[in-house]
Amino acid sequence: MSKEDRSVAAQYPAASTRVLGVDPGTLRTGWGVIERRGHTCTLCAAGVITAKGFRSLPERLRLIYAGLVEVIAHWQPQVLSLEKAFLAYNVQSALRLGEARGVALLAAAQAGLRIAEYNPTEIKTAVASYGRADKVQVQKAVFAHLGLSHDEQTRGLVASKDATDALAAALCHLNSARFVDQIHAATTKDGRRTSPDAERRQLLRSAFQKRSLPRSVPTRGVPTVFKVKG
Repeated sequence: MSKEDRSVAAQYPAASTRVLGVDPGTLRTGWGVIERRGHTCTLCAAGVITAKGFRSLPERLRLIYAGLVEVIAHWQPQVLSLEKAFLAYNVQSALRLGEARGVALLAAAQAGLRIAEYNPTEIKTAVASYGRADKVQVQKAVFAHLGLSHDEQTRGLVASKDATDALAAALCHLNSARFVDQIHAATTKDGRRTSPDAERRQLLRSAFQKRSLPRSVPTRGVPTVFKVKG
């Protein structure tokens, strides 16, 4: 390791951060846990809480809540990352999504997790470099970010875009938080400090303004099967 590399490593120590991403829904709620140590992100686990067999909405919400509580207790994340509430053409769908989001927020708040919320466009831009990426593009970008091989995906993971959407939310927070931490280290050195939330918004805004957005995400060598360990 060169002197310059050692200097960078000393300035930004390899602290461990574990984030739970959630893609809420009253029928299927995707979740994924990613741990970042230094500049490396590692998949811990991912899955889907399915409530299709229950006709009653309160019963489905109870099942989702219990599932997320179990995930949080087992994997001990420090942060919950998920999409912000947004306006939809279908008011009924928006209301149902809000109810599922509320259950996820409740489970996280009771466990003392920090909450991070991002717009769908922010998540897609942070993960797939394109704010209008579709679910397939987001899924392949998540695989590329986590460096998953074909064997790892087909042997231990289940094909589920709900789970990869949740992992995308977790990756969005880890990517933005890493840059904010570096800015904090630099600005503190100069005696200047600003709000972390303001810095995160400024970083994401600059990504939209300066980045040329491709029409598609490179998919060469990235398989499309995603399975969750049982």
